[in-house]
Amino acid sequence: MSRAARCLTSSLRSVSCTTSSSSLVGSRTAIPAVRVRKYAQQAVLQREQAPHVRTTPKPRETRDVQHTQTLENREWVQDPALDAKVSGFEAYMNRLFSPLTFHPEVSQRVLTHGSHRLARKGHNAGLSFMGRRVLSTYLLLFLQSSQRLEPTDDIETISLSALHTNLLGEHVASEWGVGRVLVWQPSVPTGKSLMDMEVLRSAGLYKVQGETVQAIMGAVYHQHGASVAHRLFHTRLLPLLCVKGGLPSHFHEEVEAICERMGGRNGSLLGEETTQKVESLSS
Repeated sequence: MSRAARCLTSSLRSVSCTTSSSSLVGSRTAIPAVRVRKYAQQAVLQREQAPHVRTTPKPRETRDVQHTQTLENREWVQDPALDAKVSGFEAYMNRLFSPLTFHPEVSQRVLTHGSHRLARKGHNAGLSFMGRRVLSTYLLLFLQSSQRLEPTDDIETISLSALHTNLLGEHVASEWGVGRVLVWQPSVPTGKSLMDMEVLRSAGLYKVQGETVQAIMGAVYHQHGASVAHRLFHTRLLPLLCVKGGLPSHFHEEVEAICERMGGRNGSLLGEETTQKVESLSS
């Protein structure tokens, strides 16, 4: 007797003692265990004597599917002009904010917009997000501590207006020369030239440049710390916002005074003590 038959016989032996109750008849009837056991043993015996047939799975049908080429598996197209521009990212950042130095990857991210094909290697969205928070914090601190703050001034409204992305792109980015090194892909209608400034403005030039200014601020804060970013804000950026539609006129004099106190628009971003330490280490 096989193992399966023995197990079944043992189970039936225990079942033979049980009773079943009917919902229609109140009396209890015993299960005919002998006939059940005989039927089960015959079923197990037939199963063991039956030839074992091994079935092979039916092969799956294959269909020719045309896969679309994605940006990740697309081969990089060599562009000498673009390669030369990428190699100048770090030099631009180091020259604009000397004596600060920036990592090549950080420089590439700062000056690459998400619309460009180079963005697959990194773009400035994350640093721009950080930079917006840094700019907003420093401007709110300045407004709250200003002696020129009037009771009718709404610092939230002033902050939103002065730090508007298009305003940063028009006045700050243009002064810093961001447009000469920034890589992005504007959505320009067919037949329009990318060399036409009016076309670029309508395609969002100032917005893209403003986001780059925010990314620069985020990169400085990330790589050089809050103290350097705060000095850059007051000496290189805030004075450029003293324009129509930017910071209200009654703050302009105080902005210039703080800028001069921190070394002026061309002063060292590291401060006098830090600059002396750097010079002593390099000598």
